[in-house]
Amino acid sequence: MHKHFTCDTCGHMVHADSDDDMVRRVQGHMKAEHGKDITREEVLKMAKGAQH
Repeated sequence: MHKHFTCDTCGHMVHADSDDDMVRRVQGHMKAEHGKDITREEVLKMAKGAQH
């Protein structure tokens, strides 16, 4: 299922077709742009299913 995640800090949107891809992309964004670590569980809790 396609999912999306919107960063609460800057509004950056991440789209992915798998949980693993979503977690990798969001963790990379949070670390590179905000210097923060986020757990897999936090990412998946905040990610929302998207219908395209």
